[in-house]
Amino acid sequence: MKTKNIITLIIAALIFVACNQNSKKKEISTDTFVQDFEPEYVGGYPTKETVEAMFEEYDYQAAVQFYVWGYAYLNNLGMHKACVALGGDERSFYSFDKRIGPQHQIMTANTMVVYTWSRIIDLSKGPVVMEIPAGVRGHLYDMSSRAFQDVGDVGPDKGKGGKYMVVNADFDGEVPEGYYLVQNPYTNTIILGVRTFPEAGNVEVAVDVAKQINWHYLHEVDNPPANTFIPIGTNAFSQEWPRDEKAFEWLAEAFTLDKVPASGLAHMGNMRRLGIETGKPFNPDERAKRILKRAAITAEAMVLSMSYADRVTENTYDNRQYGPIFTSENSTFYSENYEEVEERVPQGHMLIANVAVRIPATPGTGGFYCSTFTDADGNFLLGENTYRLHVPAEVPVRQFWQVPVYSAITRSMIINDQDRFALGGIDDLKREDDGSVILYFGPEAPDGYEKNWIQTNPGEGWFTLPRLFAPLEPIIDKTWRWNDIEKIK
Repeated sequence: MKTKNIITLIIAALIFVACNQNSKKKEISTDTFVQDFEPEYVGGYPTKETVEAMFEEYDYQAAVQFYVWGYAYLNNLGMHKACVALGGDERSFYSFDKRIGPQHQIMTANTMVVYTWSRIIDLSKGPVVMEIPAGVRGHLYDMSSRAFQDVGDVGPDKGKGGKYMVVNADFDGEVPEGYYLVQNPYTNTIILGVRTFPEAGNVEVAVDVAKQINWHYLHEVDNPPANTFIPIGTNAFSQEWPRDEKAFEWLAEAFTLDKVPASGLAHMGNMRRLGIETGKPFNPDERAKRILKRAAITAEAMVLSMSYADRVTENTYDNRQYGPIFTSENSTFYSENYEEVEERVPQGHMLIANVAVRIPATPGTGGFYCSTFTDADGNFLLGENTYRLHVPAEVPVRQFWQVPVYSAITRSMIINDQDRFALGGIDDLKREDDGSVILYFGPEAPDGYEKNWIQTNPGEGWFTLPRLFAPLEPIIDKTWRWNDIEKIK
């Protein structure tokens, strides 16, 4: 009898505590992280306040991860939209037929080549034929920046030109004789981006080569529609995309233009709760808008951290501050057991396109790229400081080398009063007695080195992606290396 009374008292006490806990209204802040909220339970069940907070947190975390996973889509949709704004149609090619300058806001472009792009092309309408002329260097990649084939001197045509037939996963037909087959097994889009090279500084020659590129669907081979060529010239152009909650509107649009790859199905399942569904208008309610705004702030901070403080790759050299611009060795970002989400982010943030082959297999072709955001001491490059870079006399390249300067904010050419944003081996530079070159970066020009100087802006970070075009063996085997950028103290 005594034992029964004790049990009754214990049960009564537990009910009293539970009722008191349930009666306490815990204020939920949607502007703080989940660790600031302590979950509460009654009899093993989460309280109403806990349920509300956890769904808020789950949807917020889902939106953050979706933004990061889909970041490359924003890059390519930005390029597509900028081209569409210039006119033409789905058959048009868009060419930077004048030297790229600060008015052309495209990611880490090179001033010494002519870039030409297609719009996003729909493979669900049938196999696409790309006719590539001799003398180009290009890449076929999709809306998610997965690269499938290089063309031109870095492709199977070896720079002699050729026909490429691009298909999606549904293709089960025969490949006509004389075509290089390229398959995108993941989505229904393809983009062609190419470089053509001025001869002896003659941009018109490179433009004329670009005008020979064309594409059509295989079923149109007997009577292909004409491709139009849209010159961009000195007109303003911006590839930039939203980096706030409006990015989710763009991501919703991306999956209206393209199918969702298998790796994105879980993301799309989560995003239904926040107004993103394939084939439906993006129409988030007020709760979703609040969550998406908060998620965009967090996700953008993650993107910048992944891009400028990369933790997934090793430095290009074992004793320098340079890192690779391609943060994945796999151009489709799929490894055997996982998708390389974090590896794809820096490329989506800073690169104008993706390539299939990272380092040229044959010396004297392709390019060798790296990046640096820091000086020799590992500190970020800032516009208020003065720096120098010593370039040895003999740079082992068949074409040329160049050191461009980009804004850390826009990832495009730095804008300065000097109107100079890149220096290279074919420029008229002051050389030292041994033939080497010292380049300077800072607010003011060092005496006697005005030709070797790029003006930077106090309060603005900057970085460089130095280019080595058609590198020879010493560059590929890394016996020749870029020197670190040194801060002048």
